[in-house]
Amino acid sequence: MLENLRKSKQRDLILEIVQNNNVHPTAEWIYGEAKKFIPTIGIATVYRNLNKLVELGEIEKISIPGESDRYDSVMTEHFHMRCSSCGELKDIFPVNEESFNDVKNAIAEAFNLEPDKFEISETMLSYVCENCADIENKKQCK
Repeated sequence: MLENLRKSKQRDLILEIVQNNNVHPTAEWIYGEAKKFIPTIGIATVYRNLNKLVELGEIEKISIPGESDRYDSVMTEHFHMRCSSCGELKDIFPVNEESFNDVKNAIAEAFNLEPDKFEISETMLSYVCENCADIENKKQCK
């Protein structure tokens, strides 16, 4: 079925938008960017093509409870770090396979699990980014 998938100007543009930024955009953000190039594009078209790109393995959907889904074009194994204040997402890459396994082994040990009996997916670490910390520090100094 996927072999017969037609080329799509809209899908190509949406993929390019996701690939050419590092903000882990929402569908609404992608829609705003896409309208600059295809003014007639609809939000439903953006959602439909994002879902197709996820299905094709071209991008990853990041679901955050209580927030809009975000999209990522980095398909290598990595974690996400989210600012608990502004919501900014950053990628964290294990230095190597061993460091990824160290994280997995630490989780397995903490929860008495076998490392090969669970999977880490869409790992989200929380932090306060430098900008938000600066803003908070300035408020406290007044």
